[in-house]
Amino acid sequence: MQTDPEVRRYVGGHAWPVGKALYRFRHQFLGQPGKTYGLWATVFKHENRYIGYCGLSSHTYDGRRTVNLAYYLARPYWGRGLATEAANAFIEVAFSKLRLKTIGADVEKGNNASEHILQKLGFRFVRSEEIPGRVFHTYELSREAWSPLLQSQTPLLIKEPRNDNRAV
Repeated sequence: MQTDPEVRRYVGGHAWPVGKALYRFRHQFLGQPGKTYGLWATVFKHENRYIGYCGLSSHTYDGRRTVNLAYYLARPYWGRGLATEAANAFIEVAFSKLRLKTIGADVEKGNNASEHILQKLGFRFVRSEEIPGRVFHTYELSREAWSPLLQSQTPLLIKEPRNDNRAV
């Protein structure tokens, strides 16, 4: 994944040599992250294949601690809803288990697919920040904004089948 220039395009530039990608995978993702924060290897169950990584990271920004969502998938798995599914799982962890009030996400300008995923999940645009040669968009999702989204989806996920044999 890290050797693919299209995957690396919005996450720091050039493709990595295979040796560097393997080293980082072995030392950062296998047996890593901590119990709460870090990027977790993402495995596509139908193929039992590593396809990327996703998770929550904790940073300090303007003197306050922030928790950010991140997701990276190999190109063959783009456009299949897998990034949305993985991101949603970590949003659930952030709000239901960690009881966070907000989570953020940073996306490089031009990465329209990732911005679309964030917007679909209820994130709102907060600011744009320029660093030499790059522009990042920062998004934020509050627990209050997320809860109604979850509640509106819940009946579809747990709706009981009708057993009274009436035509619908």
